[in-house]
Amino acid sequence: MCAQITMNSKLLIGVVSITGAVLAGLFIIWFLFFRAAPALQTTTQTETGLGSGTTKSVGTSGSTDTTNNAQPLTGTQASKQKVFKIADGPVTSATFIQTLYPTTTYARYILQENGHVLDFPLDTPGALPRATSNTTIPGTARAVWSKQGGSTFMQYMDSGIIKTVSLIFPVATSSRQTVGTIQIQFFPNNVSDLAVAPDGTQVAYLLPNNAGGVDGYLSKPDATASKKLFTLALSEVLISWPSTNTILLQTKSNASSPGVVFSVDVKTGNIIPLLYSPGLTATADRSFTNIVYQTSADGDSRSSYVHNTKTNKDSALSFDPIPEKCVWSTVATSTMYCAMPLTYIPSTYLDLWHLGAATAVDSIVSFTMGSLNSTEYVADPGSADGGVASDILELAVSPDDKYLLFIKKGDRSLWGVRITQ
Repeated sequence: MCAQITMNSKLLIGVVSITGAVLAGLFIIWFLFFRAAPALQTTTQTETGLGSGTTKSVGTSGSTDTTNNAQPLTGTQASKQKVFKIADGPVTSATFIQTLYPTTTYARYILQENGHVLDFPLDTPGALPRATSNTTIPGTARAVWSKQGGSTFMQYMDSGIIKTVSLIFPVATSSRQTVGTIQIQFFPNNVSDLAVAPDGTQVAYLLPNNAGGVDGYLSKPDATASKKLFTLALSEVLISWPSTNTILLQTKSNASSPGVVFSVDVKTGNIIPLLYSPGLTATADRSFTNIVYQTSADGDSRSSYVHNTKTNKDSALSFDPIPEKCVWSTVATSTMYCAMPLTYIPSTYLDLWHLGAATAVDSIVSFTMGSLNSTEYVADPGSADGGVASDILELAVSPDDKYLLFIKKGDRSLWGVRITQ
């Protein structure tokens, strides 16, 4: 299957939000005392927006055992360090898949230059990545994954139009064999954001409407059986699907604007406002019990809280995670992993960060909510843990919580982290 696609423009996605980072507790005090963390730096570098370059073709190829000769690894996959390099980049996005017989964990990632999808086995020292898809889509700006990487939804620009294409991969029956061919389908033009159901069977996406708001739709992963679920009279909106029956909507945040967080009932489309505060940015757990959010209500400082949707109560957190730099555990509902600076950052940091005008080195911590909230160190890229000092773009966690993936802002190289050694 092959289709011609021409791309003439760039689109900068600037989802602006704000944060501060203040860590408390004996663990954090110890960590700050023994680590001389770099100060916040400013830069003129601008991140790639939604699509760049010229797309030549969209073609398909089934999964094979061929390696990616154009993207060799550096050999660090055999390293026993906690942080290790997987691909030089630029990488659009990455996730995990696992196969059985024997059980193997793969990093599945998309090359930004051509949209090819590669699988790299993390449990096999000296292994090379293999091509899962040779579909050519240069200039992909972002991708959303379904559960365990069974499908991906790539977005790019074509003549000023946002294009969204789904790739549904064949099921891997073992570490050496896949059955079936890749399915490729296009969604409607100008999808502003999308999210995949936790079980991977549906996709929710947003389309701008003539009234200046957005309409929310549900469809199958192949873009069929689409139906409108809700309408919202706001245009700058982000969508996520943390829990089976509940979708999370939030307005794009910046330091000087109020934000709103809504829940949407998947069955009825009913919208309920949950939170309202200046500079609001949030993420919800898989049970939709806890919503971790940040707000700039205190002015220059940044405050983080957890909102319990069952009791409607809010509690202050002992640290200040940036919600978009966090990922929820696949094993424990109450645990999240976050990349965060351990130095002071101004309340306008995320505004500048999205514009490519500021950067700060991140460390990775885990936070578990409960009667005794606990924060634990996971890794410090660029230290004795391995890797290089990194401003982290996004995180992914493996199905067994043994590994993390992150993309380094700037060169968009892909790195792995061993949570358990």
